[in-house]
Amino acid sequence: MDAILDKKLLGFRQIAQEKLQHILYSIPLDKDLIIEPTLIKPLEHVVGATWLRKKGIDKIYKFDPKNAPPKRKQFIYFLTSNLLTFKSALDQISSYHSQMSSGLVAEVDRTNKQYHVVIFPLVLASFEHLLEEEGLYGLVELYSYQWDFICLDQGVMSLELPNVFADIFVRQDGSLLGSIAQSLRIFNMIMGKPKLVFTYGDSSEKVLQIMQKIENGKKTKSGEGRDAIDFNTMLIVDRDRDYASCLLTPVVYSGLLMEIHKYTSGSLTVDANSNKIKNGKLAILKNENDTKINQETIRMNGSQDMVYQENRYRHFAEVIGLLSSQAKNLGLEGKSFSKDMKISEMKEYVTNKLPKVAAQKKELFKHLLLCETIMEDIGGNFEKLQLIEESMLTNTNRKQIMAFVDELLAADAHKFNILRLICLYHITIGLTSEDMTKLMTSYLNAFGYQHLGVFNNLFQARLFPDTTNLTKTKILSQISIPILKSQFQIEASKLKLLPTDVSESIQSPGSSNNPTSPSIPSKKQCPSYVFNGNYIPLVAQLCQMILNTNGLDDLNQRLGHLERLKLSVGSFGTKTIRELTVTGTAKSDINQLLPLKRKTIFVLVIGGLTYAEVAACKLVEKLTGARIVLASDAIVSGCDIVESIVAC
Repeated sequence: MDAILDKKLLGFRQIAQEKLQHILYSIPLDKDLIIEPTLIKPLEHVVGATWLRKKGIDKIYKFDPKNAPPKRKQFIYFLTSNLLTFKSALDQISSYHSQMSSGLVAEVDRTNKQYHVVIFPLVLASFEHLLEEEGLYGLVELYSYQWDFICLDQGVMSLELPNVFADIFVRQDGSLLGSIAQSLRIFNMIMGKPKLVFTYGDSSEKVLQIMQKIENGKKTKSGEGRDAIDFNTMLIVDRDRDYASCLLTPVVYSGLLMEIHKYTSGSLTVDANSNKIKNGKLAILKNENDTKINQETIRMNGSQDMVYQENRYRHFAEVIGLLSSQAKNLGLEGKSFSKDMKISEMKEYVTNKLPKVAAQKKELFKHLLLCETIMEDIGGNFEKLQLIEESMLTNTNRKQIMAFVDELLAADAHKFNILRLICLYHITIGLTSEDMTKLMTSYLNAFGYQHLGVFNNLFQARLFPDTTNLTKTKILSQISIPILKSQFQIEASKLKLLPTDVSESIQSPGSSNNPTSPSIPSKKQCPSYVFNGNYIPLVAQLCQMILNTNGLDDLNQRLGHLERLKLSVGSFGTKTIRELTVTGTAKSDINQLLPLKRKTIFVLVIGGLTYAEVAACKLVEKLTGARIVLASDAIVSGCDIVESIVAC
């Protein structure tokens, strides 16, 4: 069943190829392609250079606003839906057009335009207006193109849409929600329409509404008349419903790799001298004596890297031990060559076994180096960081937390990770006006007052208090009111996101909480292992509760308190779980679906998905015997989220 499902999920690639082929075939004769660099990696998941050449593409250039390629044939620009980038492309086209000898707009053959711009994922109205303002209307043809879901690894998919988090949660711009809804409609057409659709968050609810309107406008609804439905349940969640899962420091191998190295569409760029940790630090804290090494690109895909497949979701403490054992075994394997072997045995060994051993050693060596970078770049503060994050989650030791942040700002300041820690402090405990002023001042003194606007962007995303009400906040903070639990702790307690059973994790002998020897999950496993036993990612807990529910009343008892959690089933519309419990027909229909006869869930996180969440869901999958496929607009780390806010 899993193999068949995986093959069907790969079908999105074929659809993406058909859509791109349709655009290329609509443009006659040979043409050159100019592609925005950020689109190269995701496009490689859809088509290769050979495929493009068969469809009439001659030469391929990277888009550079300052250096235009020579004009030879028709040009196809492939760009993201960024107005500034589009303006740069139009400037190049204007330059080409002005260089044409006696080229008049009225004399141009409009049936065979020389300039074509493909916008990913869609052409916005502002693009049409700009095209007209630049005097190029009728000379340039615009196309929308979207590849929908890309399979990055088994059970991990991405839309690879740019800037979704910043657009939706910081700028409050929902332009891309329609693109997400279109991709979900395609999903329903391929996989069948799920019987139960949960949404948690405003954007998630809007996406479902848009998708339903699109389906209702079609003659044949998605999945209608199909007997086989691959996913009984769909869960759509906004990123801002669970900020903790992207702000906390993960302890799983894949998550820690994302914390350090640049990640693009399933590929990790490894450069020990130019990674996320080093690039984010103040210049005075960087070691300029580092020896430069060549960059290496690693695919984070289990089918292409067996060492990664075995260790991607493991606790980092386990990875070190397993890689050491494998290294010893490979060393012994190499010694198995004996002079006493017969010639035929020697030939067999050298031809078949020796190359495999050499390839395994190469892969193993690569991951040992990756582990080394994790220990060098994160290991120093990891023990303290784990304790501080635990204190934030449990709302304890405020003074210790502030002292740690002050220490980092003074001795180990990182532009994004410092903000990440401050944001985690705010959402879990809440910043007083005194702490807020102190942290803002220290951060701006360290990185410059040009970053003052960053705190307003954080406020827009609900990751920092409103800086415009400092006086009011200061007065309120002076009123002595004992706070037993913050809002975060109340919600987390209701959903049981904060494990209290100490037997769920054990300490390795002589260990401290650093990446090489933190607490390792015991046989009584819990998804909280991805954060060292401190926190269960929301999507993993929701999946676990949905998979284990026996009926609507049981579901109401588990999740009925979540007013933002909506359920869409049949013709009853989208309602809260409590609202559905009072509707007799709805209750009867839902009870026929629960418990799930086929335990399959498709999860979509709007605003970015982390590998910690993937790992936690994979454990839930294993414990419940279910199949959970996770998707998002992008795979991110906490550092990526904060960086996107700073860049707004």
